[in-house]
Amino acid sequence: MGGGEKLRFGAALAAGVILPGFLKYAFTTIGYARLGTAVWVSGYLTAILVVWYVWIRPLDLQGAT
Repeated sequence: MGGGEKLRFGAALAAGVILPGFLKYAFTTIGYARLGTAVWVSGYLTAILVVWYVWIRPLDLQGAT
């Protein structure tokens, strides 16, 4: 993984946690706690799926035969 690739990976992880977290806070502050939780969970799960699909899935994780 090159330097630019590491930066993209870190940015994707940060965005997948920070952005939904801010949205959850905003919705909770204006009185929509359940909507805020739903937004946070869906954003977090989307980030996990994107990281898996883009970076983890292509790895060859087989041991020596």
